[in-house]
Amino acid sequence: MGATQGSHELSRAECLELLRSGNVGRVVLTHRALPVAIPVNYALDGESIVFRTASGTALSAASDGSVVAFEVDQIDLTSRSGWSVLITGVARAVQGSELLRADQLRLDSWVAANCETHYVRVPLAIVSGRRLQPAMQ
Repeated sequence: MGATQGSHELSRAECLELLRSGNVGRVVLTHRALPVAIPVNYALDGESIVFRTASGTALSAASDGSVVAFEVDQIDLTSRSGWSVLITGVARAVQGSELLRADQLRLDSWVAANCETHYVRVPLAIVSGRRLQPAMQ
């Protein structure tokens, strides 16, 4: 019987530190009754994930109070090690006085320059993470 990969749970503080270290993650939402995962550039702003999206997209539609998941990971296939952080929260459009704060995050965006964009904030309601490592043989 071969060795299996081991993992251990990360604390909330460890998860937040790993979220701070990244800038690309995946928003997981329901679109046309099916789950989709869409890569985005993001920033951790306090206890929220913030990202930009174009108007009229599945991501912008999800900013109306939809429950979404957000996942960030880093995996080294050679060493079979890494980590994964998953958050769940209610997405909402950033509006009003919060727009200035979102602009200060200097988020890169894959949205075309000529598209109308807006920011989405997802508070970290549920946070979980795992560190992956090869199991002892």
